[in-house]
Amino acid sequence: MKTAHASTRDLAAALRDSAQKTGETSPSVRGADWRTAVVTAVGTGTVTADGITARCLETYTMPLIGDVAVISQSSNGNWIAFGRLSSGDPGWITPSLGTGYTQGNTTTQGNNNGPIRYRRLNIQGVWFMEWDGGATRASGAQTSNILSSALAATYRPAARASMVIARSAADLTASTGTSVYHSCKIDFQQDGTVSLVSATVGTSEATWISLKGIRYPLS
Repeated sequence: MKTAHASTRDLAAALRDSAQKTGETSPSVRGADWRTAVVTAVGTGTVTADGITARCLETYTMPLIGDVAVISQSSNGNWIAFGRLSSGDPGWITPSLGTGYTQGNTTTQGNNNGPIRYRRLNIQGVWFMEWDGGATRASGAQTSNILSSALAATYRPAARASMVIARSAADLTASTGTSVYHSCKIDFQQDGTVSLVSATVGTSEATWISLKGIRYPLS
């Protein structure tokens, strides 16, 4: 049988443990808190991460399932999501080109623009596609897709992105030097193909094209 002193000591210990647990779980006691968590669901202006629903900051405009995000809790228990953590340099991808195209380099191909390559960039919460490099093109080469296959879904725009790109010079008339054309249209399609729209203008087809500096939003 416990003495009155032992019972009082046990009660005091239990009260201490209870107070500690309450403080650990109550934001009003613990104060503000932040943590990293993996996004498992995306709502309208919110994300769910580790079972917690948090409202996104304005800059976190395109959350994705799988993001490692920073979420924070205020002292009254409200949660906000600051945004995803950086996964580092996304790196360039050099695709295989379609029949009749040769990757550029810095000496003899693609007007020395280097090889055609692409990457995704996140700018203020919005995903963009960025292209670089050029290619040499043979007469009669396909125009429906300058690539050997379609781009993966995560690299496709939500709507067609039409751009003007540099190409080899072509005379618009039969008289050399009367008027010269230096550009053509290219369409980045929702199905992942890259279509060269005006490969032939004036007196000749494009013998090289450049995608250097192209950038467009994916959403």
